[in-house]
Amino acid sequence: MIVSWDKIPPFGAGLTEVRTGIWQLSEVKMRRKKGILWILLSAMLLGGLAGCRRPGGGSEMTDAVSVKESPEESGDGEDKEFSGITLTMLNFSSATPAGVLAKTCAAAEEKFGFRIEIEPCYDDNVVRTRLATGECPDLLIYNTGSLLYSLNPSEFFLDLTDTGMAETLDTDFIRAASVDGVLYGIPQCDGMGAGVFYNKELYQEYGLGVPETWEEFKGNLEVLQNAGVDAMGIALNELVSSQLPFLADNYQVMYDNPDFAREFTAGETGFADSEEGRRTWERYEELVPYFNKDCAAVSIPELENRFFGNELGHLLYFSSKIPEWILTYGDKINKIGFFAMPGDTGEETGLTIWPSNGIYGNKKSEHTEAVTAFLEWYISEEGLDVLTSFYTPAGIFHTGYRPKEESIELIQEVQRYYTEGKVIPALEYLTPVKGINCAFICNKLGSGRIGAGEAAEAYDEECRKAALQMGLWE
Repeated sequence: MIVSWDKIPPFGAGLTEVRTGIWQLSEVKMRRKKGILWILLSAMLLGGLAGCRRPGGGSEMTDAVSVKESPEESGDGEDKEFSGITLTMLNFSSATPAGVLAKTCAAAEEKFGFRIEIEPCYDDNVVRTRLATGECPDLLIYNTGSLLYSLNPSEFFLDLTDTGMAETLDTDFIRAASVDGVLYGIPQCDGMGAGVFYNKELYQEYGLGVPETWEEFKGNLEVLQNAGVDAMGIALNELVSSQLPFLADNYQVMYDNPDFAREFTAGETGFADSEEGRRTWERYEELVPYFNKDCAAVSIPELENRFFGNELGHLLYFSSKIPEWILTYGDKINKIGFFAMPGDTGEETGLTIWPSNGIYGNKKSEHTEAVTAFLEWYISEEGLDVLTSFYTPAGIFHTGYRPKEESIELIQEVQRYYTEGKVIPALEYLTPVKGINCAFICNKLGSGRIGAGEAAEAYDEECRKAALQMGLWE
């Protein structure tokens, strides 16, 4: 079964249809609170969220500023369209390996003549403060989904709804980068999925097969655990890792109840009072006995070294890790396989996906023509050829673009879920409601301090507070 898109809300649509008019949310009043006070309150509410900010290979934000001379400064004598213009870019993303963004922007500089100053940003509150104080950069790289909704994008960003750029984008990204039916951004890179990476050499050594159901998966974990191998790696002190057993399970939640996102947004259902909601927290709890013993203190890099060193059977993470692993571990990447978080049945198994982060243009910029030219080029065939010349993408591009080089087997294992249509966005791309303390709740569950039922109730309460804060519920 493929989850029916007519049951899934376009993110942030309220009573306005998102471009393709897939459905209408009739139960919820998407009231917007504008202005500086709202943004500063939102910073307190949503600034600490993980699972929204897209992690990736390396630290893209070490590419701080483009220091290449502009064509005008270099004296090449060529008169280019935007020579003498400097664009500012605030980069709140680590979605591609280090260096990729700076190199891609350098190619744009060569083409158009402008200069792009890239400023790294490590704190969501910095983004919100800049917007609130009127210091919006010409270009912002930021989340799509629930965090975009919280920025009140209509106040700051270019409306791309009726542009040629919008016509090239798929429904997943349009839904994620739109608020109240207006499209504000273009994709920074390929989308990603979150699932289970497994060590093929350990699977071969212990006679294991790729699991198709939850019970088969737990059986594999049991075999490895009994053999003295850490079966499932997790870093509970790491915001993303601690949440992924919950976040990556949204495919089965939506499979079991295709109306869940709509009902959840309307305040009609929650995780504690629905069968599919409780079950997702129960599956998290069932993984806990198989976590590495130092799960409360270990780092992701340490887990990765164990994983590639055959000391760890499984690692649950984003497919955007693959490009980094290729650079770090070379041919050892071929010992790693991938499968989606198994459902209770094979039919319920599919991949939860995260659409790309967005690149947004400042609608009040003094250089909107240059900003628009950059955005149009960036997602063109030419621009994406440049982008993918600097890294190996593991996900699907929202424009339908296909890289020129053939993908390795591991990437093909990720992409087959897209090909088969067995993908569904993470819940934060289907609703603006996300609780601030999700990572804390997952940490408590993962360390055995609370059970699944208590976790579900705690998360529902966090979401209730968030919805009231945003004015979504009475």
